[in-house]
Amino acid sequence: MVVKLVIAERIPHDAQTRLMPVFKTRIDRLSSSLNVSVKLGVTTSDFVSAEIEGSDSEFFVELIKREMRLAPQDLSEIEVNDNLKAYVNGINKQHGIEVSIGPVSLKTKCEVAREPLKAQLCDGRDFPVEKIVQSYCLQEDVPILIRVTSVDVMRRHIEAWISDDQIARFEQWRRERFHRIIAIGGPQEELREAIRLSRTDRDVTEIEGLSFTASSLVCKLGTEAPGIIAMIGRYLSNFKLHAFLPGRVDRLRIELAGN
Repeated sequence: MVVKLVIAERIPHDAQTRLMPVFKTRIDRLSSSLNVSVKLGVTTSDFVSAEIEGSDSEFFVELIKREMRLAPQDLSEIEVNDNLKAYVNGINKQHGIEVSIGPVSLKTKCEVAREPLKAQLCDGRDFPVEKIVQSYCLQEDVPILIRVTSVDVMRRHIEAWISDDQIARFEQWRRERFHRIIAIGGPQEELREAIRLSRTDRDVTEIEGLSFTASSLVCKLGTEAPGIIAMIGRYLSNFKLHAFLPGRVDRLRIELAGN
């Protein structure tokens, strides 16, 4: 029996020729000790699809769920309190951020509205969406974890909050005090090569995966992310680089406290 699914990994259309062979290698490595065959494709919403068969297919599907998560294909698959991996599509100054969660997003709007953003990241105080987005690096194509709070089938509209796991990640980043670079556009191999070429290997201590095409580069304590972005950016023309600065989040909270 062939199992068909969509993996919660989004690869932009203009990067698929470059990145799909790399993703296939990753899947091959993940399935190397299992009796499965995997045929990969890409949906019209740019999420990776897979057809899996073999005696170990059930185990391999569970492995993908754990390592990468699955993306919903139809609205009927989504329930309130589901936790999903999403990708920021855009920012609406009045309404919040719109996200893509899979093929279902082609005909269904999914958003984290302004009020939940304020409640979770600004202690409920009124604050411009643009500043929240900048402070927490919620720019276009950045992956985030969300929790579904409302599903309106008739309007084909999903409302969500940022998940507890994502909030905990933001808080950990803030407390650790390291500057981070959120790099969107390709696998970690390309980032490591850019670090080598720019000779910043002593300044970047770790690369944490957020998705196949997104990573968090952890800077050495005292190293400023904007300076590293300037150095590695020339080798990463296919990437978008954003600085997560704990001090900027701190100042946001201080400003709010003074309101």
